[in-house]
Amino acid sequence: MAGTGEVWAHLLRRYPGAGEIRALDISGGMHRQAGRRLHQSKADRINHIKACVLVAAVPRASADCVISTCGLRTFNADQQRQLAQQVARLLKPGGTFSLIEAKDPVGWWLRPIHPVYMGRCLPLIESLFLNGAQDFAMNGTYRRNFGTCAEFAAALRETGL
Repeated sequence: MAGTGEVWAHLLRRYPGAGEIRALDISGGMHRQAGRRLHQSKADRINHIKACVLVAAVPRASADCVISTCGLRTFNADQQRQLAQQVARLLKPGGTFSLIEAKDPVGWWLRPIHPVYMGRCLPLIESLFLNGAQDFAMNGTYRRNFGTCAEFAAALRETGL
């Protein structure tokens, strides 16, 4: 769920003494894009791990923080429960997590425009201005199928997070 690491540069700026970022993603293509597109100058601080986050053999209590942007929506309810358990397993005591997600707004007068923006405009902007990246290509499909974070929030509470 590391994707192309849009937040990594911000993390490294905010925490200049951080040792490394472990970028865990099942897609080797995402790792390659991250290296080429965003993080060539920081390659020595990013450890790319090609693995499924749900079963990755990353050591217990080894992460100060766990972050993902728009990855939660790719999982069904059972996988979200597994993810909550994995986040709890990976975090050091006192560690933090942030899983950033977007869904269609409810009760907003611009709601009819939102799917067009997320499903068509955002991928076009990305391909034109972010060196042909395709991070948002499946955005529309995942967004439509996602629902809410309520089940994931309950799963996090069950793990003590």
